[in-house]
Amino acid sequence: MLTESNLPLEKRLHLQDTFRFSCSPELACFNRCCRHKDLLLTPYDILRMKNALNIDSDRFLADYSLYRIDTGSGFPVISLKMLNSEGTPCPFVAPRGCSIYADRPTACRLFPLGRATTAENNQENDSKEFFFLLDIPGCLGFKSKKTFSVEAYLKNQDLSPYVGMNNQMLDLIFHPKRDYSKPLTDRQLQNIIVSCYNLDVFRDFIFATDFLQTFHVPVETLNQIKQDDTKLLNFAFDYLRQVLFR
Repeated sequence: MLTESNLPLEKRLHLQDTFRFSCSPELACFNRCCRHKDLLLTPYDILRMKNALNIDSDRFLADYSLYRIDTGSGFPVISLKMLNSEGTPCPFVAPRGCSIYADRPTACRLFPLGRATTAENNQENDSKEFFFLLDIPGCLGFKSKKTFSVEAYLKNQDLSPYVGMNNQMLDLIFHPKRDYSKPLTDRQLQNIIVSCYNLDVFRDFIFATDFLQTFHVPVETLNQIKQDDTKLLNFAFDYLRQVLFR
């Protein structure tokens, strides 16, 4: 979930553009890219990772995350806490690769690509999205003869559900009623953190407080969000669109 509109046109890749890349444990550089990272986590990343680890959102945030406010958007940003050991590795990297590979976050799925979107007309114009190759010194994967189109690589890495969810977060960041001259209030920040990143607490907030006396939620939706974290996150985005900038 990257916003970057100043990348030179010649470095931008679109869905039909191709690149060469392959990664495997046989490469001498294998796992080096899993160190020294400022790895941003989207709400859907955290949903998938905490479920893969079979822990709740509170524990994931306490054990594996760092928090800051993004200076550009003013939104809270969650990043993965690297281990405090030699090379500052990812806590989930293992000798043969990622220990939560099936539920690895967006940035890891995209690698060696970055994804960018401009702020203008983000919701209406798919052409505002583009990709680019990351600058990764010493990466031997680029010497592979295996060629992908960007579109084929996204499909190969099962990025579709991630992109769909991440776009909903971008819709909030670029909301037309967002006044960038004013910082988000503490209440707004708390709403975003709980609703997007701490889903288990958000579920309790819905069902264990007077939330349902204030907001009308169809019974079918309530039944879905009681059990399904993905449905709950979609509901959270809808909720935030109502309450953040009204």
